[in-house]
Amino acid sequence: MYSGICLVEVVFLGVGGWLSNPLYGQSSVLVLGSDKNILLDAGEGTLEKLTKCSRIDVNDLDYIILTHSHGDHVLGLPTIAQHLRRPVKVVGLRETLGDLRKIFEALHIENKLQQLTFLEILPGGSEELGEGLKLKCVKAKHVIPAISVLLEVDGVKIAYSGDTSYNPEFLSVAENADLLIHEFSVPREMQELAEVLGHTALTDFERIVKLSKPKRVAPVHYYLEAPKLSLSSVENVELVIPTPCSKLSF
Repeated sequence: MYSGICLVEVVFLGVGGWLSNPLYGQSSVLVLGSDKNILLDAGEGTLEKLTKCSRIDVNDLDYIILTHSHGDHVLGLPTIAQHLRRPVKVVGLRETLGDLRKIFEALHIENKLQQLTFLEILPGGSEELGEGLKLKCVKAKHVIPAISVLLEVDGVKIAYSGDTSYNPEFLSVAENADLLIHEFSVPREMQELAEVLGHTALTDFERIVKLSKPKRVAPVHYYLEAPKLSLSSVENVELVIPTPCSKLSF
């Protein structure tokens, strides 16, 4: 929040994953800037949640940033493309964009690819996406090619892990972010499987927050239900447990 004016709004459209309670929806976060609207991932049901939870139409989207090609992060794209009346830029790894093409071909909607302008990014790469809009990505520790990203919108820094196991490289890039959105898919009783699964364990929560020192932290990509977390040993960090349609302003 600057001078009493909200410059950036973050809307959590879906906060679950493939295994979560369906009421949480699948991975998708909407970032509304002063003149650019960005979607971080687009799992199943994203269009419905966008219509229900936000003040914009799907044709107001400028960028869709995909962290990887698992279904709970991309399967909302075919439906979104059906409703687009103008092209939207889709940012992702070469592998992710290639998989997306195959999905559209398998669904026999190759013609809808013309509604998507692909922008390939490399792990470790940075892109100036427009005035006041910057993107930096790092390689995520997942079971398929994936990225975690730092998005700067109108001076507000939003770090989004996508799917990854504990990754100090990403946390270094995310340091002092205004908002850290981080997945915590692995319950405490399965923590030894986190690295194999390419997901983050709840037991890593406090050390992630201590290392990255964000102003706010929002856990997402729940396992079955929303996690029970606290920041009793961490100061000056606000914990937000998002639900579909919850919003944060900056």
